[in-house]
Amino acid sequence: MKDFVEYIENSCAGIADTPALYRFKRKLLDEITERANEVTASGLSDDNVVYDLIKDEHPDLKAEYAKFAEEYRLKKRASLMRKVIAIGTVLFAVLMFLLYFALSFATGRWGVTWLIIVGGVFAIVIFLLSFLIKRLCRMKRIFHPIARILVAGSIMLVTVFAFLTALVAFDMELAWTIIPAGIIVMFISDGIFARITRQKFRIINYFIYIPAAAAMLYVILGAHLVVSWNRGWLLVILGVAVDIAIMLGIAINNSRYIYKQEDDDEWNDD
Repeated sequence: MKDFVEYIENSCAGIADTPALYRFKRKLLDEITERANEVTASGLSDDNVVYDLIKDEHPDLKAEYAKFAEEYRLKKRASLMRKVIAIGTVLFAVLMFLLYFALSFATGRWGVTWLIIVGGVFAIVIFLLSFLIKRLCRMKRIFHPIARILVAGSIMLVTVFAFLTALVAFDMELAWTIIPAGIIVMFISDGIFARITRQKFRIINYFIYIPAAAAMLYVILGAHLVVSWNRGWLLVILGVAVDIAIMLGIAINNSRYIYKQEDDDEWNDD
């Protein structure tokens, strides 16, 4: 044990004395001691041989410490970030309620100011979901569909709040058109997400999203009298045409790869 302590101390000489270094030494000494006990239990009783064997397993303690210190720094940073998020969320909620009551008593428009609570709660939910989405994106691809659902849910929360604000605060007659507009944004964002993360079968999503988005765009533009209802339906046809163009492009691209039996036979012969 004394030899191991001296080896650790001598190898870490010159490194600034920090809590990370103390934790590293303690952790390393525990691992080395456990390893020495395993080697001794296996029948090797010569202390010098055990010492040399374990020393060879840890030839560069400074490099090990550098890796440990970086992991320790990231863990502390993550811990600090969680505390900041928790405190910040509580403070945001307190300020949200203070603002709600202040404006409600000042204006007497209780029928409108409740939007502050709704918007604040949605903002907190979206903020927290963003961290979960980021974490899921770093995980295996099997978790990416969950991230896509959360992204879509976040967009719809923003859409619902925009709809309520337009309807309640501004009394917009066509406030309902914000809902299909939000769905279009959801389709676009999900398509981009699927492309960036290279999701399998994403092309099927495109085939569904494009004509669906075109139909919703037709409804929005028709409701706002940007296009006539009699001619605006051509947007749906355009969406289907885009799908057909994509299919043809895929077919043409795949046709370049022609299967040849002789190539397969030559490969098998090799």
